[in-house]
Amino acid sequence: MRKRLLTSLVMVIFLVLLVGLNVGFTKTVYLNMGSTSSTSGLYAWAVATASVINRADNDIRVTVIESGAALDNLRQIKDGAFDFALCVDSASAMQLYKGIGTFKNEGWEPIRWLFLRNAITNRLHVRADSGIKTFDDLAGKKFCPGFPGASSTANFTKFNEVLGTGINLIPASLGDAITAFKQGKIDGLQKSSSINSLDSSLIEVNLRTPLAVIGYSEEDMKKIRAKYPYIIFFETKKGGIQQLLNNPTIMEEGQVVGAVASSNLPEEVGYEIVKAYVEGFETVVAAYPGLKGWYPVADTFDLITPGGEIPIHAGLYKYCLEKGIGVPERFIPPECK
Repeated sequence: MRKRLLTSLVMVIFLVLLVGLNVGFTKTVYLNMGSTSSTSGLYAWAVATASVINRADNDIRVTVIESGAALDNLRQIKDGAFDFALCVDSASAMQLYKGIGTFKNEGWEPIRWLFLRNAITNRLHVRADSGIKTFDDLAGKKFCPGFPGASSTANFTKFNEVLGTGINLIPASLGDAITAFKQGKIDGLQKSSSINSLDSSLIEVNLRTPLAVIGYSEEDMKKIRAKYPYIIFFETKKGGIQQLLNNPTIMEEGQVVGAVASSNLPEEVGYEIVKAYVEGFETVVAAYPGLKGWYPVADTFDLITPGGEIPIHAGLYKYCLEKGIGVPERFIPPECK
C-alpha cells in the first residue's frame, strides 16, 4: 500500500513539474514580412520595424523580405508567402478587399489593416530647369512612374490613361531610375515621399541636379476621381517641402500607408506585433524620421475616409480595447463582432 502511495506521489510530482515546464514554454513563431525594394529609403523603416518586434519579449521572429511594395505585398499575402507586410496603402488594400480597380474580380475578404506608418504623397520629380510645371506638361516625355508592383506605379499609369496625356512610361527600380535621370535618359520620376520632405534618395540627387516637384490641375483631379473615387489628393503649399522652399503650391496624390496582414494571422500574434511596434516606435522613428508626429493606431481612423477602409486585424482591435482607443464601427472586423 505504501509502495503504491509512494509511486502515485512520484507520478503526481512528475506531472506537476511537467505541466509547470509546459506553461513556461511557448513555441517561437516565425513570420515572413514583405517590405519594399532595398534601394528605397523606406527599407530602413522595414528593417527597424522587424528589429523592434524581434527584440520584444513575444517569441516572434520576423524575417524581412525585399519585395515590389504595395501590390506585390498584397498578392504575396493572399498567396500565403508573406504573413504580414509593410508599405501597403489603404486604397490598394481596399481594392483587394472589394475586388475592384487593380484587383477587379480578385476580391479577397481576409485582408486586414495592422498599423499605420504615415500619410505620404506620390511625388513627381523633374529637373528644376526643365520647364515642366504640371502633370500635363509631361505629355510625350519619358517618365519613370516607379517599379512594377508598386501601387503608385499602377495609379500613375491609370492617370496617364484617364487623362490621355501620352506620357512615355519607363518603369524601373528606384536605383535604375535615378541613374537614368542623372544621365538625362528620362525627364523625371515618381517616388513616394513624406509630405514635408523629399525622399532620402532624392535629397542626394537634388544636391547635384536641382529638382522641382510638379502636381495635378483641378481638371485633372476631377477626371481622375470621376473614374477612381478612392484616390485622394493633398495640397502641398509653397515652402512645404523642406528641401525645395521655393517650389510653388501644388496638388499631389496622397496615400495612407501602413502594414497589413490577413485574418489567418492569429489574433494574439497580431496583437504582439502591434504592441511591439507601438512600444518601440521611437526606435523606428530614429531609423526613419518621416514617422515623427504620427500615431500608428488612432491616426488610422482619422485619415482613412468612409468607403476607403478595410477591417482592422483582430489583434489591433484587441490592442485598441486594451488602451481605450475608440474604433469606428466600419473598421471592426467581422470575427470580433
